[in-house]
Amino acid sequence: MTKLRVAAIQLNTTGDVKANNAQIEEMVRKVAGEGAAFVSLPEAANILLRDNLRYPTVCLPENEDTTLALCRSLAAELGLWIHAGSLLVRHETGQRVWNRTYLIAPSGDVAATYDKLHTFDVKLGGAADFQESAAVAPGEGGAVVFDMGDLRLGLSICYDIRFSYLFDALAGAGANVMMIPASFSTATGPLHWEPLLKARAIETGSYVIAAAQCGEREGVRVYGQSRIISPFGDVIAAAGEDPCVIMADIDSAVIETTRHRLPTRLQRREIGTPRIVVAQT
Repeated sequence: MTKLRVAAIQLNTTGDVKANNAQIEEMVRKVAGEGAAFVSLPEAANILLRDNLRYPTVCLPENEDTTLALCRSLAAELGLWIHAGSLLVRHETGQRVWNRTYLIAPSGDVAATYDKLHTFDVKLGGAADFQESAAVAPGEGGAVVFDMGDLRLGLSICYDIRFSYLFDALAGAGANVMMIPASFSTATGPLHWEPLLKARAIETGSYVIAAAQCGEREGVRVYGQSRIISPFGDVIAAAGEDPCVIMADIDSAVIETTRHRLPTRLQRREIGTPRIVVAQT
C-alpha cells in the first residue's frame, strides 16, 4: 500500500508572469520543507487575464514558457512531483492556446500532459457569460491516467468536472486520484463547486485533489476554496478565499477499503436504451 503527502497550492495568478512564478516558487519550497512529496497547482498557474482573447498574443510556446521551466527545475532540485494544474501555452497555429496540464517527475522530466477537453463556454447572464473556446483549443488527445503504482492519477481541468462520463472513463481505466485544478466562477462556485467535487470522489471511490485560483484580477473575482476530498466524500483539507497551501496524506488502503464497502463499480449493469412511456390522454 502507498501513502503520499500531497499539497494543493491556491494562487492569485495575474497577468504578471514573473510575479506569478515568484509566488509559485515560494509556496512550492514551503510545502517541500513541510514534507510534501506531491504538489498540485491550479488552472492557469502561469497567467490569468480578464480578457481571454489576449492569450494567443501573450502566451508562449511550451518550450519557452518560464513557469514550466521553473516547475521542472523545482521538481528536480527538491525531489518531488509537481502537477502544474494547467499552463496556458501557445497553440501550434498561433491562433489559440492550449490549456494544458503538466505532470513533472522528481527528475524534472515531464511525465504526462493533458489538454482540457471541455472548454468553459457558458451563458450564465451578463458579465458571467464566457466563451473559453474563443481563445483555447479543446483538447484532442482524450482522457489521461498516469500510473504511479497503487495511486493512479486521472487528469482533468476545471469545467471538465461537470462531465461525469469523463471521470467514469478515468475510473474505468484505473484512476483512483482525480486531479481537478480550477479557476472556478463565483457565479456558480457557491452552489456547484464542492458538491461536484464530492460527487466525483463518491461516484468513483477516489481521492480528489482540487487546487484553485482565488482573488481578483482586473475587476473579476474567482472562487478559491481549494479542496482535498477522501474517496468516501469527506473534506480532509480546505482553503478559503486567499492564497494558501492545504496538505493531506492520501493512502491507497483507504481507496481499497472504500471501494470494498461501496462496490458500485462492480455492481454496474447494462441498461440498454431507455424505454419511453407516453402518457395516455
